[in-house]
Amino acid sequence: MDAVLHNRYEIGLITQKPDDRRLVAETFAHEPLELILPAGREVERWEDLEQIGFIDHPDGQAMATRLLSRNFPGNAGVRNLPQRGFSNQISLILEPVARGLGFTVLPQFARLAWPAQNAITAMTCQVPVTDTIWLIHRAEWPLSRRSEEVVIHLKQHFG
Repeated sequence: MDAVLHNRYEIGLITQKPDDRRLVAETFAHEPLELILPAGREVERWEDLEQIGFIDHPDGQAMATRLLSRNFPGNAGVRNLPQRGFSNQISLILEPVARGLGFTVLPQFARLAWPAQNAITAMTCQVPVTDTIWLIHRAEWPLSRRSEEVVIHLKQHFG
């Protein structure tokens, strides 16, 4: 958002609708959060998550709190789960999960991009949590033709 406001980028994708009048925001996509486990693991209770352990990432605790608090009410909280790893690279977050070292919570798009789908399982949660992805740009002027083409391409493939 800051980069768009300061003209470093013409468009951006963000997960919270901005309340700044200088920005136009339109719904781009809906992105479900998923509880991702090593293949063959199942979770029925909070204690199962404690046993498996958490693989954290920069948005991990926030995502996990939102998903797990709705599906395991009364739990002790994500910060109390044993942390078995951390990755700040989106392409590597599922590696420790695939190796059986823990579970994580990620957007569905991130899971689908993982090449070794047979090594992980996305658990269907009773109470789904879905984020809205917002496309933003400055309100003062229309998008350039180049950015309009990018938005059309993105919407065709991801929106």
